Amino acid sequence: MPAGTIYRRRTEALTVEAGLVAATWAADLNDQGDVAAVTDHVRASLEADIAKAQGEFMAMMEPGELDTDPAGAASVLAFAALQAVEQALPEYRSSALGRLGRTEEAEAEARRAYKTEQGRRWFQHNPNGADAIAAATKAADTARERTAQYLLTARLEQLRDLHAQITAECVQLRRQW
Repeated sequence: MPAGTIYRRRTEALTVEAGLVAATWAADLNDQGDVAAVTDHVRASLEADIAKAQGEFMAMMEPGELDTDPAGAASVLAFAALQAVEQALPEYRSSALGRLGRTEEAEAEARRAYKTEQGRRWFQHNPNGADAIAAATKAADTARERTAQYLLTARLEQLRDLHAQITAECVQLRRQW
């Protein structure tokens, strides 16, 4: 299989993943239209990033240089697209974790962890002391991050299942035509 094909397939898979990651916090997961709107927006944004990366590559080339090896040029452009998406995906994940860390579930876990830490035996004599507050704050932050990660994982699983179901339905419809 040519390298360009591999790059394009990987780019498509990561583009879908980025859309699903964004949908974990930006869409009503029970509304396929809302999920589709978010994933379409992410796809459009990534396509703009890809076009920019490919344009920058093309600007570095001498006129006619790409004409000497069209297959190689296609592979390089596909690789540039893959790199653009690979660079964007961690930003989508970080944004999702930040947003999910501010959900009511994450805040409730943080509050529970904070109170639990302040109630520990070694802080009972001074639960509002600097050490107690620092330990409680650290426990709350850890609980918030852990809950955000859990929410991201659970919501991604739900969205992947939905995506697989929709893909299977589309394949079945194509076979019927």
